[in-house]
Amino acid sequence: MARTTGRMVEAAAPSPDRERRYVYGGTTPSGWTSGALRPNKRGVRRKVSTFNIILLLFGIGGAIVFYVSNILIINRLAGEVGQLEAEYQKIQGINESLRTDVSNKSALERISPRAYDQLGLRASQTQQVWFTIDRDKLKELGVASGESQ
Repeated sequence: MARTTGRMVEAAAPSPDRERRYVYGGTTPSGWTSGALRPNKRGVRRKVSTFNIILLLFGIGGAIVFYVSNILIINRLAGEVGQLEAEYQKIQGINESLRTDVSNKSALERISPRAYDQLGLRASQTQQVWFTIDRDKLKELGVASGESQ
């Protein structure tokens, strides 16, 4: 608003010819003359900074290094797994041979002659007698013996 001699005067709106508008497509608004419109302005292309390019190259290089090191670590671990599996198979073979030795040495055919010759042990002439325990009778005896004491 402009002030002149004590009265308030409103500033006039700029004429459509003076406005700096750009029309990017479509039709012209009504009331505009074709000479007042300005043509489309050429777009300004942003410059790519050198720092961003270098940062991108370092990022790509880091990703490549990470990928290659990951492949190397996986190959090393696969070799280590192969060695451990071979060692496991070897230990299983040793355990199996030890089980065979234990079963051969604990066989009755091998132990009986040594027990007879070295220790003087003989097989029993009487046959074993198997019996079963009646749980109810056992409880009765336990209660009866507990009361008598």
